[in-house]
Amino acid sequence: MFTFYPQDQQNLFTNREYELAQLAHYRQALGAGAVEHVALFGLRRIGKTLLLKEFIRRTLLETPALVPVYMDISALASSPENFALGYIGQVCYWLLLRGQGDGGASDPGSFLSASALPGALLQHKAADLYPLVEPLLHELEKARPDRQALLRQAFHFPQQVARLRQCSLLLILDEFQEIRTLAHYPNSQNVLALLRAEMQSQSGILYLLAGSAVSVLTGLLANPDSPLFAQFTRLPVEAFNRASTASLVSKLTNEQAPADLLPLIHSLTNGHPFYITALCQRTMNLLDVAQRPLDADTLKQAFLTETLAPHGRIYDFCRYVYDLSLQKAAGYGALKAVLQILATEEGLTASQIARKLRVTSGTASDYLRWLREVDLVAESQHSYFYRDPVLRFWVANTIRGVEVSLTAEPLDLAGLMARLEAQLQSVSAELGTAQESRVREVMRRFNGQVVDGSLFGAPENVALPRFDQVNEYLSPDGQIQIDAVGQAAAGVKWLVEVKWRTKRAGKKEVEHLLARTRAESAQGWLISRAGFTGEAAELTRREGLFISDASAFHRLNLALSK
Repeated sequence: MFTFYPQDQQNLFTNREYELAQLAHYRQALGAGAVEHVALFGLRRIGKTLLLKEFIRRTLLETPALVPVYMDISALASSPENFALGYIGQVCYWLLLRGQGDGGASDPGSFLSASALPGALLQHKAADLYPLVEPLLHELEKARPDRQALLRQAFHFPQQVARLRQCSLLLILDEFQEIRTLAHYPNSQNVLALLRAEMQSQSGILYLLAGSAVSVLTGLLANPDSPLFAQFTRLPVEAFNRASTASLVSKLTNEQAPADLLPLIHSLTNGHPFYITALCQRTMNLLDVAQRPLDADTLKQAFLTETLAPHGRIYDFCRYVYDLSLQKAAGYGALKAVLQILATEEGLTASQIARKLRVTSGTASDYLRWLREVDLVAESQHSYFYRDPVLRFWVANTIRGVEVSLTAEPLDLAGLMARLEAQLQSVSAELGTAQESRVREVMRRFNGQVVDGSLFGAPENVALPRFDQVNEYLSPDGQIQIDAVGQAAAGVKWLVEVKWRTKRAGKKEVEHLLARTRAESAQGWLISRAGFTGEAAELTRREGLFISDASAFHRLNLALSK
């Protein structure tokens, strides 16, 4: 695995145990003959490819009879001809070398060339594969190859290999949404239909898709008009919670980061692994080169220079995401204006944005739809927010022409630090509001399911009630607010509080909810993004209050999606 998954990447791999357990489950189901194809979703640089590499490593160690095949579709889908050759070549490469080898022997290049592929098969004593490859090579020799024939041969090839070699295959198609590129070529517009037709006739093959264009990939798999509709179980890859952030920070700083700085790191980066890495590396540079102490001001200085100094890694990444996303959307100039408005004031409705732009509500809605399609904004309760708060901070400052130098000192950054602190506070409140809505949506899907009690901090399984209604509550005098109230038959009632912040919920929050539940004879459920203090957790166990941290709530959401 040296060339495919270098040791330094393996050393930095952090958490994702839940996602790995889910993938292992589907891998085991393949062995039992119950194939369920999977799709991983996540924003750019959130760690999907690293997760896939770790899963491949574990698959090679734990299930040697299963052949993993990794393909980056963005590298293969330059044309139908290159795609078909690359698809088949990667299957051969992984079948024969398992992503390993010494020096040049581990390079898949010879398997991706029509002239070199026959020799590569002979070199690795795989002459039995040549009759399977030969039709493709003959078709490619034609002046005008039949693209339908090429695509059918490519998608059928894994099944031919599985039967010939009596093995099972795990086909991992990264950046799968790029397969849409092939539809721009004549005679290949139905590539997804060809793939589905082949998938439905195959056995012993598990497909694992991944993509960073969340909205596009969702459309390919969830739109009833898509050939791949209802063919894949979707598994999101999200930002790290505070515990996972702490684990990665420990690796990046050689365990030098004090525990009291971890909430700040998580707040600055929103748990995004790429941002955590860039922030920690810049911080360690300040420690070594500028002899700065490892404290809150140094972290903020590192974040500001990484984000607002040209050539900072976060700056470059935000510029890439911003420009690439807008280039793929219509109305470049108008969309920039919408993003600038939301960078200054999030949580606006389409009508409010329309007034600021002096356009109709319908036009503003079109702009917002385009921005959702390229994953720059998200909608909650008819209000719009940045998906990535770090990108929002970058846009808010770069539109003002704010740039800093990589050697800027804290005194030079004082004004920006104050602005950063203000955004951290507002983002926490905005995320909480959005999460409250999400919790209510999840509760509306309760339908008598029995789930693992650990999702609610309970010692036994929990039977979920079927609520007749789920709403938020605000007393007429405005003094009592409850984030979610679920009411079911026979007087069953749940009262739910959501604390979506970087600080753990403590005894005070538990006692506050307990008082409400006792007064209403209701079941209480406290959801805290960052988890709970030991004292708070002990009190909930004694009183029978349900509790969930961000990870548990995420797993509950997944369980209800199946």
